[in-house]
Amino acid sequence: MTPAPDDRFRRSVERLTTLLTYWTPPRFSAAASPLIGEAVTALCSTSAAGVDGVEPGSSVADQLHVVAQVLADLGADAEGRPRRPLPPLTEPAVLADQFTVLGHDLLAAGVVAEALDRLTDRLDALRAAL
Repeated sequence: MTPAPDDRFRRSVERLTTLLTYWTPPRFSAAASPLIGEAVTALCSTSAAGVDGVEPGSSVADQLHVVAQVLADLGADAEGRPRRPLPPLTEPAVLADQFTVLGHDLLAAGVVAEALDRLTDRLDALRAAL
């Protein structure tokens, strides 16, 4: 039996946040690989207009901040609120917590199953690239 889209999404976010909780500052500040860039670009296409991928050579933290912005935008769209830019992070280690909160917000907003499936697949691809 295939898990429900919201369960798949919840697990995907949990796996990503678990991975990030073990990271050290040098890992976040390292240059992002092209695979990470491709995964982030795919996630950006999920959120429609407004969020672009980051420049090649940017840090992993910069790329993950873009992913957090995509999740925030999708949540705002689902709730009928205007999109707002996320503030830049001074400590990248909080990204794991930010993803947890944004993931819960998306589920609470009632994002449609097809969108959750697509988003889950792209989050899984990002985690694999990391």
